[in-house]
Amino acid sequence: MLEDRQVLRDVWDGRLPVCFRLADNEVHTVSAPDPFYMLIPRMTYFPLVIDKVRRHFSQSVHPDHAKSDVWLEWGDMPLQWHYPVGLQFDLLATDSVLPWNLVVHFTDRPDQCPFMKREAMESFFFSTVKEADQLKHKGSAISSLGKRDHSQLWTGLAFDDARAIIHGIEPPMDTPLQWLSQHFSYADNFLHIVVFP
Repeated sequence: MLEDRQVLRDVWDGRLPVCFRLADNEVHTVSAPDPFYMLIPRMTYFPLVIDKVRRHFSQSVHPDHAKSDVWLEWGDMPLQWHYPVGLQFDLLATDSVLPWNLVVHFTDRPDQCPFMKREAMESFFFSTVKEADQLKHKGSAISSLGKRDHSQLWTGLAFDDARAIIHGIEPPMDTPLQWLSQHFSYADNFLHIVVFP
């Protein structure tokens, strides 16, 4: 029984290092922007983390495109918004070297890659959870959850509640890792970050 709980905890806590790079043909500045690195929960979905990626690159694209809905690509293949991040990595890139290198686009979205806003993602997620609950438990698990439980489940996926502490300082979660490394490294020249959900 204890091993089951540990397996569930390990699955839930799984993270995937991802490197986001702006597509070369969309760079509208003198030099290409630095890549944006994130350690993303395997259980979450790209619509829940994409705002941070958009903010990082929006100053480097044409002003007309800065507020566009972005899409992601790996190996000439657009990624889907409605599949968990970890599932997509396992399907497409398991043999890849980490971090998983994704290309960020602000224009020319393929038809097979519709954008899903955060609110739509929440609705889609709970629809699939209810569907799975019907198949696995005849609907008893979801019906026993209260509104607070639903909220906690979604918050756990949304990843926004995480906080990091370095040298007792809590930098914003969208602070570029390169900047943190240059300014917050310890005497051993490593950047040690404590992350709390």
